[in-house]
Amino acid sequence: MSSYKLIESVLGGIYGAQIGLTDEEAISELQKSLQQDKFRTGIEIELKEAFADQSISWQSKLDDCEVGYFDTEDEAKEFVREFLWNIVFLVKI
Repeated sequence: MSSYKLIESVLGGIYGAQIGLTDEEAISELQKSLQQDKFRTGIEIELKEAFADQSISWQSKLDDCEVGYFDTEDEAKEFVREFLWNIVFLVKI
């Protein structure tokens, strides 16, 4: 299984429960990070690879990064889609 350092960094460092940000604050922090071209390019690549990676468990990754526990893989993937993919690819700053 591949390692996705930038994704894990964002999940744990922005969306992690111990960080304590609201959803809006976390999205704002991610948007600030995306203003750095090197970071934006790297996380775009990682997200495309991770969503194509059949071996990844978003449930496990979100649990490991202390974002939260999700009952199903689909729920976990939907969280990542909403709070990472959509922010990175659909929201232009």
